Amino acid sequence: MSEVQQFIRDITTKAKDTLSNTSQLVKEKINTVLQRPMATIDDLAQYISAHPDTSFDTKEFLGFQYHFYHLKVSDIVFYLETKGDHGDYILDLSVCSPEGTLFEYHSFEKKYGADEKVPIPAALASIIQ
Repeated sequence: MSEVQQFIRDITTKAKDTLSNTSQLVKEKINTVLQRPMATIDDLAQYISAHPDTSFDTKEFLGFQYHFYHLKVSDIVFYLETKGDHGDYILDLSVCSPEGTLFEYHSFEKKYGADEKVPIPAALASIIQ
């Protein structure tokens, strides 16, 4: 690869990173101004896995351990699926009420990072905090 190609690749990578970081900061600022409740995927997963009423199951598929958590608080149903010996990788997280889905996270969508703050419905925020 020539020096010019490497230079262009480096500039493109830096521009993408800068744009991604800037858009994330703008989203957070908008949510702060609108006073939307925020939580990370990790926060929600920790709440579900640590709650005393959570039912828990572990299964092994193709040499990998998968952990399944189910929790019902009032009319709100929480579901968490993780992978790894200690459930380190969050695969799926959903929160549903009788009216419909309040929040969904699927790791394959790459829409959110596990440590990224995301807006959550006020009904959900009042339960987990």
